[in-house]
Amino acid sequence: MFSIERFELVHWDWWERFSVPLDAAIVTIVGPNGSGKTTLLDALRTALGIDCSAGRDYKRYVRRADRPYAWLRMVVSNNKRPNGQFAFWPLTSEKVTLFCRIRKKGGDWQRDYGIGAGEVGIEGAETPEAVTWVGVRQYAAQLESAGLTRAIKRVLALDQGHTDKLCEYSGRELLSLVFDVFGDQEVLDNYDQARKEQAAVGRELEELRTTLASLHTRLLAAEADVNSYNDHQRLLGELAELEGQWLPRTRLAEQMDTLRGGRSLLTGRRRESRELIERERQTREAVQSLSAELAEVETRESRAKEDYEQVSLLLNKLSKPLGRAELVLEQQKRLQERLQTGKQGFDPQQAVDEAERLRRKVYELERRAGELKLRRSELDEQRQALEAGRRPQPPEVAAFRAALNNAGIAHRGLAEILEITEAEWQPAVEAVLAGLRHLVLLDQPADKARAWALGEQLRYRHFVVPERAAVPPASRGSLLECVRFTAPAPPWLARLLDGIQRVESVEAGARLPESQAWITASGYHRERRGARDIRVADRHFGSGLLADVQRERAAVERELAEVQEEARGHAERLSRVQGRLAGLDAAQELSARASEFAQAAETFQQLDTDRQALESRRASLAPAWHEASTRKEALIKSLTLAESAAEQAQRRLASLGAELLAARRGYVEAVLAFRSLRAGKPRGWWRDSGLAETRARFKSSEVVELEIERLERRRKESQFHTDANCLLIRDKLRADHRQLEERIELQGAHLERAQTATDRARAQYIGVLRGTLRRYAHNLKLLGGLAGIGVDVGFPSLSNDDLALTQATLDVRFDFDQKGLIGLNDGEASGGQQVMKSMILLVGLLMEDDVSGGFVFIDEPFAHLDIFNIDKVGTFLQATRAQYIVTTPNTHNVNVFKPSELTLLTQKKRSGEGYAPPVAFLRRSRSLAQAPRAEARGA
Repeated sequence: MFSIERFELVHWDWWERFSVPLDAAIVTIVGPNGSGKTTLLDALRTALGIDCSAGRDYKRYVRRADRPYAWLRMVVSNNKRPNGQFAFWPLTSEKVTLFCRIRKKGGDWQRDYGIGAGEVGIEGAETPEAVTWVGVRQYAAQLESAGLTRAIKRVLALDQGHTDKLCEYSGRELLSLVFDVFGDQEVLDNYDQARKEQAAVGRELEELRTTLASLHTRLLAAEADVNSYNDHQRLLGELAELEGQWLPRTRLAEQMDTLRGGRSLLTGRRRESRELIERERQTREAVQSLSAELAEVETRESRAKEDYEQVSLLLNKLSKPLGRAELVLEQQKRLQERLQTGKQGFDPQQAVDEAERLRRKVYELERRAGELKLRRSELDEQRQALEAGRRPQPPEVAAFRAALNNAGIAHRGLAEILEITEAEWQPAVEAVLAGLRHLVLLDQPADKARAWALGEQLRYRHFVVPERAAVPPASRGSLLECVRFTAPAPPWLARLLDGIQRVESVEAGARLPESQAWITASGYHRERRGARDIRVADRHFGSGLLADVQRERAAVERELAEVQEEARGHAERLSRVQGRLAGLDAAQELSARASEFAQAAETFQQLDTDRQALESRRASLAPAWHEASTRKEALIKSLTLAESAAEQAQRRLASLGAELLAARRGYVEAVLAFRSLRAGKPRGWWRDSGLAETRARFKSSEVVELEIERLERRRKESQFHTDANCLLIRDKLRADHRQLEERIELQGAHLERAQTATDRARAQYIGVLRGTLRRYAHNLKLLGGLAGIGVDVGFPSLSNDDLALTQATLDVRFDFDQKGLIGLNDGEASGGQQVMKSMILLVGLLMEDDVSGGFVFIDEPFAHLDIFNIDKVGTFLQATRAQYIVTTPNTHNVNVFKPSELTLLTQKKRSGEGYAPPVAFLRRSRSLAQAPRAEARGA
């Protein structure tokens, strides 16, 4: 920190002008009471931008001079800091001159501060190149950056008599002084003020909320009145609209419908008449054309039939002799085969037994083959149904679903939306759902009435379910985990599957609670009534059903092939055995009938040639007969239909004449009625768009009349608020309510943020307070070491709590001559020890860790001390190596001047003179003043 080397003042109090040196470590200002010692210190304080002592200010001193201006000039050192930067950077001169210019402007005194490089006189201070003039705040900031911290300024501003009585402070007062000197008390006061303001805002918010609640009640009542008023206005408006607009519009629309219906009927009758006339003409022409063509076809058919019958008659005559010859030749062939077989030796009885055994075996194999063929047909039908997306269904299920399709009711079967995801649990799922295989699920719940009616009619014994919903997630280990639904399913079905727990064995299921249903993979099921096996033999669900059917069909096909192959082998063996038995008498019969067989062969050959020729002839005649017959049948059917249509057209034309006359008369009456109704009505009412709007709003005039009757009854029976001013009252209350609500919300948010920020900031600032106390304790112990006095500091318990901060105290104790620790003002210390304690406490407030040197103003530190204690205080001041400017009255012992290197002498103003004598100074010889001193980084 910088030190003061010279001080000059002009027109300050009773002094006109003087300049004194201050370039000494200890400067003593001596003079009688009232000679200006404190006035000189206040001049130094003012030059440094510090408040004067004892409630005085600079204006008090400059008014006494009775001049329009005053000057204070101070030459200080511009020391280099440890970082190499000068104290008054960017000034690099060894000395710096500080100016305080006080002038009277507008009837009041104002001060300006200036800083100049080197030693600059007052006469040259007005030159802009020599001095830079700044404001009070900027000047204070410049001095603070040069080392004159806020802590030093607060100590320099202490009043007379306080500097040597710090030891008389209580622990709470000392703690407050420390926080005040180091600037922490101001922060704490700001926190307290913020908390008080926040509490006031909180009370104001509660009052506003009470007001808001009352306003809300009034607003609800006003809104109820407005709703009642609006209901009454709407009711009147609806009645007026119904009676004045919609009733005549619906009547007009109904008459327009009647008119359009009559026009459509008349147009339809005319169109139908023209179509009937044209149709009757076309049908008569068609009857004539078909009659002529039918006569021609009948003639052609008669000729073809006659030719075909003649050839057929000849073939019939050849069939009997040809059949007799063919039968004889067949007998000859069988006798020859028997003869060949009988030539081999065999046992007849054994052959009979073998034939009987083979006959039974062939019968059994053919019966088994028939069963397999029947099963193969069933499997083929199932495979075709599955490939087409259908599943095998019992006849009653197929009939019911066909009825649903014919009625246009969209539905699905349970198997169509359920897939089994775990093959291991397929038997369990099939067992649980066996009774629900043919459950029918409706796509639209609105179709349930028609579907149930069909179910009752067809006596459908399975469930028809309209309620469906998305399947919820399955519980862990439930049977629902093994299935997947591809579409919404009945909620009760999902709950059923989800409520059944899968178990590995019956023993594991027995360990579950009694209320838990379970099932094994094989289908052993336990429910509330007990446990039983519910497995089924076949499968109905899942995508693997087609593969099962294909595998079973392949097995049936293989077994059928094996059975048929075995049956053929046994049949061949049976045929051979029977042939042997029949070949014993074949030779005799062939010999006896030799001529018969020869005649039959000759006859068969001749007749077969004639038969082939006739069959060829008949085959050529058959297409013509068939074509003529087919054409004849088609013509007869067409002719019958044409004659019937002609007769119907004639009958309809006869009755259409009367209908056409009635339709024309009705249409004329409707036109006249419509013109009467629309007279005086807006054109938009009876245009197409207006009529469409009317039909969309009301179905008929009867509906409008019923609505008018209902509204009239309501108007008479209800009590409505009819004063229109309720709207203005409601709007005013609503605006007030909204503004007050927004204000409460905004202030509440601001209060919450402020409280949170205040609590957080003060909680963080507790660390700053602890750092301040640690630094002050360090300063006290260092100064105690310089004075040979032990110092012990008891730190208070600081926390973010109002009561804890209010009750916190700083306990400082001193040890003089190793006689034990004593407190601040416990009555055990002597007067000199009290002053020493005060000096340590005072200088400790000024010390900075990173700044050395500095100066201290102490007003009469030697008051009431004896010679011995004066020497102790002087020795302490010398040991701290700081610049001290102290005052003392001239009544003290001369020992007060012992540590002083420079003594300033003040005198009272003499009677009759305008100014007091200038301050004189006395400098001690350097050789006498030099003495060993301890180094201390200080204030």
